Amino acid sequence: MNAARVLVTGATGLIGYELLLVIRSTFNDVHGVARHPGPGPNMHRADLAAPEQVAELLRRVRPSIIIHLAGGKDPDVTRLYTRNVLPTANLLHAAARLKPQPAFIVAGSAAEYGEPAAGHASEFDALYPITDYGRAKLSGSALAEALAANFGIRLCVVRPFNVVSPQLPQATALGNIRHQLLAQQGRLRVIRCGRLDVVRDFVPLSFVAEVLHRLLSLDTWPARLNVCSGVGIELGSILRAMCSILDVEAEVVETLELTSLRAATRVVGDPTLLHGLGLRAEPTPETLAQLMLSTGLHATV
Repeated sequence: MNAARVLVTGATGLIGYELLLVIRSTFNDVHGVARHPGPGPNMHRADLAAPEQVAELLRRVRPSIIIHLAGGKDPDVTRLYTRNVLPTANLLHAAARLKPQPAFIVAGSAAEYGEPAAGHASEFDALYPITDYGRAKLSGSALAEALAANFGIRLCVVRPFNVVSPQLPQATALGNIRHQLLAQQGRLRVIRCGRLDVVRDFVPLSFVAEVLHRLLSLDTWPARLNVCSGVGIELGSILRAMCSILDVEAEVVETLELTSLRAATRVVGDPTLLHGLGLRAEPTPETLAQLMLSTGLHATV
């Protein structure tokens, strides 16, 4: 068992919950923090937007590695930045006062890239987010890099692309499609959704956890790391594969509420750095559909 003490923020979220299950198999001192922590060993309650609570948390836990996954989407722009930027600043400022200082893995997002000119986004490309969420995540990532450089803290910004899990919330495109397919009966099922012609880089949740787990065992990290497959898959092809598995037909109704949302047409990651770490994902519409229709433990998002 590894002797490092790991602290995972956002421990009850989609990625955090999965990650804790994975890393507890090889690390014997793993802690999680959330605003409303569930049961389990070494789970802590804290509001990461409150600097005094963050400072107390780090003084008590004294982690050697922090995996910062807390954040998420919010329709209110002020709350969006509060959730995705302020906790990052508080954690790094509190970590800078610890001796020794912990290393940091900070979760950014593929949304930071916007719509890559070449269709593929590498870690070295310029960042032009086109959504409020992408801009908030970029603000958090840029702040993390600036503070880590100033404090001399080891840092890796990971950018997960489109995570696939049966626990995806209905606010996501795949989560919405899954919910509607399974909520109806009969051969014909009406799916009200946004654009299905968008192409994304879909990665299973288990692969995201595997990448983060691997980073914990490395002595050196890339400054930035895409968590992607490099494979572009059209959203509609996953819907068709899900229908095939269920032996149903879908009547697609594109709603103005969803089609009017700002979204890139194609966002696919460059997995070169990831392949250099010996990590590779090779999803297909069929395997992603099977994953979306599977069942598993539920995480609070």
